[in-house]
Amino acid sequence: MDQYQDIRHMYLVEGMSQRTIAKQLGISRNTVRRYCKGEQVPWERKPVKRAPSVITPEVIDFIKSCLQEHSCNV
Repeated sequence: MDQYQDIRHMYLVEGMSQRTIAKQLGISRNTVRRYCKGEQVPWERKPVKRAPSVITPEVIDFIKSCLQEHSCNV
């Protein structure tokens, strides 16, 4: 979190370029750019967007019926 504040201070108060900040701190220019914009802060995480599960209740019912059918035939 200190690095975030350092970057913001260097950029907004001292007027340093993003490239100079990245070189001075030894970090990625992409990270410096994100922190300078202020859109991403290190202590907040984005919610994970996951694809819906392929196993729907219909699929579960189908699998159960197949298993029941198979166990009856054995």
